[in-house]
Parts: sequence; C-alpha cells; structure tokens
Amino acid sequence: MLIGMALITIQFACKKEIAEPPVLGDPGLVANTTIQSLKTRYTIGQAVAINDDVIIEGVVSCDDRSGNYYQQIAMQDGSGGILLRIAGGNHYTNYPVGRKIYVKCKGLFLGQYNGTLQLGGGLDSNYLSNGGVTLLATNLQPEHIYRGALNQPLEPVVVNISQLTTTLQDRYVSTLIKLVGHEISTADTSKAYADVDASGNRTVQACSNPATNKITLRTSNYANFATKNLPDGNGDIIGIYSYFGSTKQLTIRDESDLQLTGARCGSGPTTPMNISDLRALFTGTTTYGPNGKRISGVVISDKSTNNLNTRNIYLQQGTGLAGIAVRFDANHTFNLGDSIDVNVTGMELSEFNGLLQLNNVPSGYASLKATGKTIVPRVATIGDIITNFESWESTLIKILNINTLSGGTSGKWSGSVNLTDATGTMVAYTSSAATFATAAYPTSATSLIGYLTPFATTFQVGIRNPTTDVVAGGGPPPPAGTGLPLTTSPYNQNFDAISAGLPQGFYAKVGATASSIGTGDMTPFGGWAPTAWSQTSAGAKNFASATGLTATSDATAQGASTNRTFGIRQTSSTGYDPGSAFVVLLDNTTGKSNFQMNFQIQSLDNAIGRTTNWIVDYGFGDAPTSFTPIASTPATLTTSNAFGGTNVTVNFGSNLNNQNQKVWIRVVTLSATTGSGSRASSAMDDFQLSWN
Repeated sequence: MLIGMALITIQFACKKEIAEPPVLGDPGLVANTTIQSLKTRYTIGQAVAINDDVIIEGVVSCDDRSGNYYQQIAMQDGSGGILLRIAGGNHYTNYPVGRKIYVKCKGLFLGQYNGTLQLGGGLDSNYLSNGGVTLLATNLQPEHIYRGALNQPLEPVVVNISQLTTTLQDRYVSTLIKLVGHEISTADTSKAYADVDASGNRTVQACSNPATNKITLRTSNYANFATKNLPDGNGDIIGIYSYFGSTKQLTIRDESDLQLTGARCGSGPTTPMNISDLRALFTGTTTYGPNGKRISGVVISDKSTNNLNTRNIYLQQGTGLAGIAVRFDANHTFNLGDSIDVNVTGMELSEFNGLLQLNNVPSGYASLKATGKTIVPRVATIGDIITNFESWESTLIKILNINTLSGGTSGKWSGSVNLTDATGTMVAYTSSAATFATAAYPTSATSLIGYLTPFATTFQVGIRNPTTDVVAGGGPPPPAGTGLPLTTSPYNQNFDAISAGLPQGFYAKVGATASSIGTGDMTPFGGWAPTAWSQTSAGAKNFASATGLTATSDATAQGASTNRTFGIRQTSSTGYDPGSAFVVLLDNTTGKSNFQMNFQIQSLDNAIGRTTNWIVDYGFGDAPTSFTPIASTPATLTTSNAFGGTNVTVNFGSNLNNQNQKVWIRVVTLSATTGSGSRASSAMDDFQLSWN
C-alpha cells in the first residue's frame, strides 16, 4: 500500500542546483479568505470545484529542494496549511521555503489524498470517489500562483503528538510543527532515512509514554539524504504534519530539521528522588515521571518462582522505606536482592487494578548496581496492614501468628488463600503458574513474609517462595501487648461494640484441647455483622443478647437490638465439637492478686436438640501445653434449647497472682455434645474481671 502524500516515483533533476531567484515585490493581490476557511468547503467524496474568485495567501513551508517532496509544495497562513499539487520539478527555484505566495483558486479543485487536503488542477478519475485531484499543469501555474517577497518569517509551532489528530480540518495538517524532546525509536536508529527501493517509515517517539506518544517519520527514497543513517540522539524535530488514513506522519524538508544531539531518553545524567516522592505525584490520573530523575531500591520480588509476570518487579527503597511496582516493556533479568537504579524520566505512573506502577519502562532505563542485598520486612498484624495498606503498598512485610489459612485450591497455594490472625483477614494470592502453586499450605503459620499488592479492593500479599517465606505453626498466640488491659479494677465488657471486632484480649478458639489453646482463631461469620441466633454456619458470631428479648424474637428484632453479645455456633466441623472456646488473655498479672471473674453464659437457639457442656480453666505462657480446670458457680455450665442466660462466678483465689507471663482463661467445651439434632448457639455477655 502506498503511504505518504502521493510522492511520484519518477523524478527528474530534482537534485540539480539552481541559483536562487531574484527578490520580487508584492504582486498586488489581496487574500479574501483564509486557508482554513477554504478547506472547510471539502467534506467527503468527490473533489470540490472552486468557481468563485477566491484568493489565499501564505508562506511556502516545504518545497522540493531535497527531493523529499515532489510535484507539490506546502503553504500556510495563520489559520492552517494546504498542499498544492503542481506538475514539473525544481519548484524551489520559484517557490522556495519562506516565500510568500498568492493563489487564485478559481478553476482549481479541492480534494484529499487519504485525509490530507490538496489543491489541484482537475479531478483524478482513478480516485474520483475518494477526492483525488490532478496536478496543476505547468502552463497554468502562472495564472494561479503568484510570487511575493522572499525570506518571510516562518516559525514552527511547538506541539505535542497528542495534539495532532487525523481529521480533515486539523489545524496543524500541512503546517510546520516542532516536537521538543523526541527521538527516533531504538528499533529504527540503525536504519537509513529510507530504504533503497522504497520510501521509509520510521518511528519518532517522546520520552513520556513512548508506546502511544509516537508519529511516523516519512521519507522518500528519492530524497538526497535518503541513504544516510538516522541520528540516535534526543532533541527537537521540525517538519510538515500530515496523516495517511489513521497514521500520523511527519515530513522533514532536509536532515537539518532533525536536531537530535542530546542524550537519549533514559540515558542522560540523572539525580536521585525518593520512591515516596514519586508515588506522591500520582493523584488519581495517569501522570509521568519528572525529567532527569531516578529511583533506587532493592528488588523484593522473585522471578524464579513464576509467581509474578516476567515483566514486573517490586522495588523497595530500603528497610522501612517506600516501594513501587515497576513494569518493563519486555521481560527483565533482575533477581531477588538486586540493587538497581531506574530512570523515571517521562515514565508513565498509573494504576492497574488498584496497584500503583511505573509502566512500560524500557529495559535500558534500569541498571544493576549490586546483588545480594536484603530488605528487612516490616513486622505487622493484619489489622495494621489493612489500616496502612496504601502507604505500605509494594513493600515487604512479615505477619506473625497467623492462626488459620484457608481457601486456595483444595488446600494448595494456587489462587486466593485467606490469612487470619487475631486482628483481621487478608489474602495471599498465588498464580497458577507459580512453581509452588500445587504445594499444600499449612493450617497456621508462625510467620509469613511477602510484598503488599492490591487487587481492586482486595488486600493481598504476594509470597516469593513458601519454603523460605512461610514458617508453619500450631496456632501460636498473638504477640505481647494484646491482652485484656488491666488498668482499673474491675474491668467490664458488654460486647455491644462487637460489630467492630472482638475487644482486645478476647478470642474465639477452635480445636481447643486440655493441652492446647487451640489450632486457630474462629473466622467471624459475616465479618462481625449482626447474625441471627438460628444461623447454622460454624464460627464466631455477633448475636443479639438474650437480655431484653424472648426465644421467639425474630431476625428483625435481633438485628435491631443494641444489646449485643459474643457468640459461638458449634457444628460438626473439626475442632468445634468438641474444641470451641471463649478465651481471655492477660499479658501478665504482675503486682495483682485475688482475681474473680463474672459473666453470663447464654443459650440462644431454642430449636436445637443437643446440649453443650462447658468448663472454666486456665494456663500460663506463650503457648500453654496444659490447662487447669477451676470450679465455677454454678458448678455445671451448659447451653441447650433452654433459651436465656445463666450468671457465672469464678473465684481464682491465688492461682493467678503475680504472674510475669501470659495468663489464658478459657470457657471451653472439651467433651462432645449430647443428644441429637443441631448444636447450640452459645454466647458470653456482661463479662467482669476484678482483682486487688
């Protein structure tokens, strides 16, 4: 397919040197319309004949001196530009760049060649329906084209490629423009302006978003510079804008229009900037990195396990500092622990599914500085991570004491694995292509390391390799400082604010035994949303308290009640019958004595058929291996179909006095339920702990 502005493949003496014409004066003509106004006469289809006395004037912006234009010249005024199709050659002797000319348009035809408007001498029968026009014959040219003064001001308009359109009436078509800070694409810098036997189409691109911010440099193979190599620097490019169909094109007058002597994008001198400052430039819409800046950091992702696209890395500036996702324009070669610099000049800063990334970074913009570097992960609870997710995004974190892992694909890492600790739940996502996708994950973890990466509204962590990033555990307790606050005696808790989560120091454990605190924390049903007493899914629940309601109160009344309680629903699921436990943690009891506990245990579902037996016991240490039962009043604690609550008192005497270690108090079911049918919806309410 021919691309260009109808460059004729046969040229005669277009490169012959001829003396400059003498300076002529004003021919005495006055334009009565603008070029842009004239161009509006053509819309689509067959070329339009001009039958009235229309005169336009303008300055020649491109001639045929170099051979890159043939049998045409471009002229422009303050409103726009247009091509004149004229027979013959060496037109630069009469109509050189910078000469003012006047065109009497009556008797000419206005048409177009694949989008670019032209004035010609007649209708082109071969392209009649497409607006084609023929060359204006040599003998008719003096009747239509009048020469004015030479060396008229002609300054190119500085534009961005995004300002140029492919519409018939585009302001910049057939005018002289300048692109600042552009360069020939890397793929074309090794080529000549044109091919030996065909015109050349080379790509000019900007530093900012080069994937879309580009235009075709069109050069005839008859140009006297056609066989010269293209310059490989960065700078300013001047030329005549046109388009062919949907392709934006630029035609230079000669090679001096390419002023590309600067350092190419990404290769010039740079000064450092913080990743946090780069992130702050993004305010919700795509923006671009500042010129002459670079970021530095350590790669915290691992391409060797295939849990990440081969074009992506996560880069963190340093321990405790900001990070960012970097997406290259091709597969990268950087490994976990590599210290690298990335030139951010003009690079796209945008979000993908909620993840802020430096996008389409050329490989040459990144350089390796050192290997084997380490980032110490930030230790945080899941609750802390969720609160600070945006500022911690793309950084390395370490979660301790993950009580349960669930989800994924049949117990394997592939897909979304739910991580739950005492403060919340988030997702560890693993690609099905990861080398560990089919490996089984543990039921709980002492610790897990990964980088934070959102997906839309989902808080996710990406692990590099579970062999090194995940330490399996048996549901260890939360870290120090998370126990019930013993500031003033008595401590009272009514659980009315349970919709925000359990109060500090309270846990619902599953899999509890006489020698284990439990294999993990129960997943709160509905994320602690109010739940009806008859809801049969296993887990911790936000129930309405029995106080103030009756056994026949419906779900609407229960949901509207502001008197809430801490509930557990047992099912046959492993660890729930037996093994369910209401747990209270005290960080220590140093300097305190004579503990007494009061609470109400409630039976909330009167339609069940089984009875649950509860006991109170206690244990010491980070992960107790034994628990001591203690007497309560009443001595027997049960929940069944007998709706209502029972007030319970437990006097610990001196058993909990002055302990400098964790103290665990449980209301726990260590024996199986009795009877048949559904299991109880049980609850703890109106809790009080006193001491001296």
